[in-house]
Amino acid sequence: MRRRRGLTFLQVDAFTDVPFGGNPAVVVLNADHVSDEINQLLPKELGVGQTVFVSESTVADARFRFMAPGGEMPFSGSLTVAALHVMAEEGIIETSGDVTSVSVETKAGVLSVEVVKNEETNRPEIQITVRKPEFLATYDPRDYAEALGLSLADIMSSSPIQTVSTGTPQLMIPVSTLKALDRIRPDWSRLGELGRNADYVSIQVFTRQSIEPTSDVHVRHFAPSLGINEDPVTGSAAGGMGSYIIRYGLMEPTYPVTSIVVEQGHSMGRPGKVFVEVRGDPENIQQVKVSGTAVTILKGTIYI
Repeated sequence: MRRRRGLTFLQVDAFTDVPFGGNPAVVVLNADHVSDEINQLLPKELGVGQTVFVSESTVADARFRFMAPGGEMPFSGSLTVAALHVMAEEGIIETSGDVTSVSVETKAGVLSVEVVKNEETNRPEIQITVRKPEFLATYDPRDYAEALGLSLADIMSSSPIQTVSTGTPQLMIPVSTLKALDRIRPDWSRLGELGRNADYVSIQVFTRQSIEPTSDVHVRHFAPSLGINEDPVTGSAAGGMGSYIIRYGLMEPTYPVTSIVVEQGHSMGRPGKVFVEVRGDPENIQQVKVSGTAVTILKGTIYI
């Protein structure tokens, strides 16, 4: 009988300070010899959906592979936060100082990440420097209003429906009110048609209205092409959205850095927060950071 190998995995809620909030994620450690087939099968077996495989890297401190039910993603903010949280908690990375710098190899490139110690909560904050934003194709708002079950009046006419990428291309759709976000009833077939030949992988719908007074933006995110109809909290889209907000004047920038607090997940009963920092002005965005915390809720071994 072939001897099976045990893999340590942890289930983590990312972009939250409390269990059962934010975005659920699975972190698989020591995944250097895990095959592509297992990379695809494990997320389905574990049932959480989004999984990060952590292995050694020849060009960075670690290598992350991000898997969703629909396939591999070039970058995931929630999975990066989850993985670095676990690595700090398990002592895989040394976090003796107030700030620990870590480099991470991903399919979107090598990312710089800072693990910032919080003495009050004893929970590290993971700060990811994402790629500079790319502003890509624009689309007809009428198509997306119809596909989301909204009226054209719900979508902010002064700003384009546009793909923005800080590692993963995502379509930005600004709407006027929280009520518009609540009214969204996606036509999945129509969204599939619209996305078939598009340059984005998922859709970020947001409003400057918020539920909590300390937040700046409220979000819902849809990724049917990745097998995720609605994502609870989406770090990969937060950096692109923050860049979009500054680029199109939806928020007055502060210098040298504009801080944006993003709330998401309320519609799914999993509220969480993403913290975004945009350095620069509308004409020249120099740097974007996406930050958050996480909570470990489960640890185990899976045998393959």
